[in-house]
Amino acid sequence: MSDAHLGNRIHDLLDNRLSAEQTADAMAHLDACADCRLRWDDLRSAREALRTSSAGIDMTFARQLLDRDHMAEVARGESKHVARAASGRGHNPVLMLAIVMAVVGASVGVLYSLGAPQEVTLAAAEGSADQAAAVPVSFYEASKMRSGDELRDWASPAWDSADLVPVEAKVVTDSAGGIVLVQSLLSGLDTIVITEQRGELVDDLAERFPTVDVAGSAVYLVNENPHQIVWQCGELVISATCDCAVDTLESVAASFPSDDPAGVLARVVDGVERIADVVAGD
Repeated sequence: MSDAHLGNRIHDLLDNRLSAEQTADAMAHLDACADCRLRWDDLRSAREALRTSSAGIDMTFARQLLDRDHMAEVARGESKHVARAASGRGHNPVLMLAIVMAVVGASVGVLYSLGAPQEVTLAAAEGSADQAAAVPVSFYEASKMRSGDELRDWASPAWDSADLVPVEAKVVTDSAGGIVLVQSLLSGLDTIVITEQRGELVDDLAERFPTVDVAGSAVYLVNENPHQIVWQCGELVISATCDCAVDTLESVAASFPSDDPAGVLARVVDGVERIADVVAGD
């Protein structure tokens, strides 16, 4: 190894590829060289962060690219041959393109992960009674529910064709700090309480509860006293509760749109928006 710096041997040390004697010499060098010790600490921290990343993305190429940049500075004390290798000169364009594509792909993966909806458990979806009694953040009268303008970001039934009567709606905050829309409506003489929250059902309900296919959506009967059904509608988890027949609740569910979950592009955009909100301090 160079007397000035460890150079590429620092990677061998990280990967336990040195002999016992070489390892002892390298560790002694780290104790005496502040530059190599700083680089050693940076590399260990970066590898640990990537290894424990919740996104689960292989960042090998990105790590190598970042490392090459750092090596170019540390290698000033190395021989010219080693310095050229560290600076990355003469790299195959195809290899560089592969590195760039890997970084872009990893970035898209991170944004997709950030844009993914939060997980909603069955217990959270079943909290209709508590949510209905919560103090509202916003309140909407029947006329505003029917117009749909102020609730366009939420799912609403087809009021005219479903023969449903809106009563009131409110946005509340649940015990976990999440935002929930609570709607009350009439189906004949029956009062239906609808709750909606953004997220994705994580429980395997199909194995635990009776399931009905309603307008292309899997609807789960999760309670019988009172009757309550839960289903996924795009990026929303919807619950309908009523002291009425199950058929009535199924008809109500059929009146809601049947939306597919957001695609890759939409989730990447959501991820960009979340990062922008964090940067802006929102």
